Amino acid sequence: MASCNDVLGFLNQAASKSVTATLSDADAQLLTQLGLIQLVTADQYRQLQAEVQELGAKQAAISAETAQRMRLAQTLQVDHQRTHSILFHFQAKDKQSAETDQEGRDQQSLQAIDQDMTQRIREFNDLVGKRSLLDTLSPYGERFVGLTGLGVLQIRNIGLSLYRVGNADFQAYWNQAQRITQELTNLAMEGAAYFAQLQPGLTEADRSYLWAISIGLSKVEPNPAVGAQRFRHAYGAVYSLSPNTEDRLMAGEILFSLPRPLAEELPALSELVRGVRKQKVPAESALGVASILDFGRRADGTFATANLAQFLTETRSYDSAAMLAIMNQPMDELTQKFQRLRLMFRMWGYETSEDVELASAYLTVSELPADGISTKLAIIARGLRTYLAYPLVAAAILASVSTFEANETLNLLEQAYNLVGQRAMGMSQAELITLAVRMIHGIRNELVGTLDTTAPRPVAPPAPGVLYAPRVFFLPIIVAHGAYFSTFSGISGAHPGHVHGFGGGVGGFAG
Repeated sequence: MASCNDVLGFLNQAASKSVTATLSDADAQLLTQLGLIQLVTADQYRQLQAEVQELGAKQAAISAETAQRMRLAQTLQVDHQRTHSILFHFQAKDKQSAETDQEGRDQQSLQAIDQDMTQRIREFNDLVGKRSLLDTLSPYGERFVGLTGLGVLQIRNIGLSLYRVGNADFQAYWNQAQRITQELTNLAMEGAAYFAQLQPGLTEADRSYLWAISIGLSKVEPNPAVGAQRFRHAYGAVYSLSPNTEDRLMAGEILFSLPRPLAEELPALSELVRGVRKQKVPAESALGVASILDFGRRADGTFATANLAQFLTETRSYDSAAMLAIMNQPMDELTQKFQRLRLMFRMWGYETSEDVELASAYLTVSELPADGISTKLAIIARGLRTYLAYPLVAAAILASVSTFEANETLNLLEQAYNLVGQRAMGMSQAELITLAVRMIHGIRNELVGTLDTTAPRPVAPPAPGVLYAPRVFFLPIIVAHGAYFSTFSGISGAHPGHVHGFGGGVGGFAG
């Protein structure tokens, strides 16, 4: 199969109606089967030309018949008024019968005209379609080639991905793109099914939060019939551990994702809640922080509570400190990266806020180096600013998908936005964008990296006593209510634009 470079060049030439490049017959046939181009023979081209010559006559006939229908409809209205008037009942029976028969004949004539007009309009629209096709066609050897609407869209999509797939086989790229679309479609569909099952029993949860949680759950358990019951059980088990609904949702999703039985997790989680409270984490945030520590349990069964204490001296963001604490990296190294990223945001003009702390922490625990992230992050943040008053955390989450360049990431975000928007009815643009971020986060590297890779890369088990480095990272569920929304934080008691949540997998399309 031709490379993506070759196919893009061909599609661009077809769009400009000046095709000089050639593809093999097999490649041209594949593009036709995929619906990107249309190929017609010289005879078919001449036939199209002959058929579209009838457009003017067809349009004139429709106009004439429309006028005739209007006249007949007016006549029928007069007939109807006459046969339903009081005077009609005083007329002779034969006159009543004649007028009723005339009304019936006029009604039949109107129905016949309507049927005929439906057929004429169908034929006219078919000719308009053929005229549009004719307008796109340009000579291609002994045939003619034209670009379809899907082909026009693919010029944009391939162009945005060309830095990554330029020399790759186009068929491999196409298969990859279709898998990503299917993944996102499944998430939107399964998320909707989860939401429908969870909403009746969780009336205290905000609708947008519950949608975000539903998308996360569908990444772990694609079967909502099984997963919804599991999550309700987990949520009920942690209910008494926090007065904050957001923290309960976060903890419920984390417990839902763990392989260990719920009964084994609850005693440790309860103890962790008490432990983080002793480190002056308030009750409203203690369960969420404890859940992160529980998720990052060491291989020897211990927790990163000591690390948490150290990072709480570095940041007043409880979630950020917990994310940093569970990482299996030297603490000095993590601290330095975190400080560099936070300084970068300050140099951009951002004041100290929960968003700055979370964005810095999230990029710190990602695979991206601190050097070189600023350009990509800035482009994504600008793209999100149209929809989100506080785009920084969402931009950091999207920028951490290391395989994607900034504009390709935004293109994928648009695709996810459209898919979830078809199902999450009644949501604002800001809420839909944040749900789309939730869908993209954790996208599988094998779907967007090396095209011939079909399995996740293996992860070596951690050594005993070494802090487990999870391949799944936490992300706040970005849910904007208008311009501002607050949850609990160590920075002025509130932070805008998001609520706690559990995040997606680097090695899997998980939560």
